[in-house]
Amino acid sequence: MPEAVERMLPSKTVARLTPDPFVAGALTLSLDSMPQSHISPRDPRHLFYDYVRRMGTAIDLAAHAAEPISVLHLGAGALTLARYVAETRPGSHQLAVEHESGLVPFVLEEAPLPRSAEIGLIENDALVALRTLAAPESMWRARADIVVCDVYAGLETPAHLVTPAFFEAVRSVLAPGGTVLVNVADDADLARSETQIAALSEVFPVVAMIGPSAVLDGREAGNIVLLAGSDPAVIDRMPALAAAGPHPVAWRAQ
Repeated sequence: MPEAVERMLPSKTVARLTPDPFVAGALTLSLDSMPQSHISPRDPRHLFYDYVRRMGTAIDLAAHAAEPISVLHLGAGALTLARYVAETRPGSHQLAVEHESGLVPFVLEEAPLPRSAEIGLIENDALVALRTLAAPESMWRARADIVVCDVYAGLETPAHLVTPAFFEAVRSVLAPGGTVLVNVADDADLARSETQIAALSEVFPVVAMIGPSAVLDGREAGNIVLLAGSDPAVIDRMPALAAAGPHPVAWRAQ
C-alpha cells in the first residue's frame, strides 16, 4: 500500500492524504488528524460517507441523468462531490471555494482531476467569495443549479456562515429552480441543524432535512443534510432521495 503524504499549509494546518486500506486507490484527507474527505480517483462515483452519498443522490435527482449542470461548492476539501458531478454529468460547470489556502493544490498533486473536468477554484472565505460571485456582472449570479455548503473549521461551521445573511448571498447565485445542500455535523439534540434551518427558512420557502433515523430521532449524533430552495420540487424529490439510502433513513419538511 502506498504511504501517506502530508504537507503543512500556510495556516500551519497539516494536511494528510492516507491510502484507504480497504478500497484500492482511495484516499482519506485529514486536517490536523481530523478526517475531512474521502475520494476514489479510480471511481469517482464511489461516495464513502453517508451524508455525501445523500448529497450525490440529491444532485442525481435535480436534473435528467447525465445532463450538465452548474454546481458551486462552498468548502472544497478533496473535491469529492465535484469529481462525482464531473463523472456523472460530463460538461458540467463547477466552481469550488476553499478557505484553506494550498489545500486543493496539495490534493490535486496526489489525485489529479480528469482533464475533461471543468472545476474552477477560489481560495477565500465562502461569504467573501459569494459577494463577488453575486455581483451583477458575474457569470455565477442566479446560475447555480446546486450550491453545496460544507464548510468547517475543525468541528464547527464558522458562525458567519450559518446566518440569514449568508444564505441571502447563497440565494443570489442560485438559479430559480436550484437547490441548496447543507451538511450539518450535529449532536443528538440537533441544535446545529435547528440553527441552520432557522437561517435557511428566513430566505427560502422550501426547507427539508434528511439523515439516519437515529439522528433525526435524537438518539445519536451524526450528519444531517439540509435541502432548501424556492421550488416545491425539492420536497417532491424527498421520497426518492430517502429510498436511495443509506438506510435506515428519515426525513421531514420544515
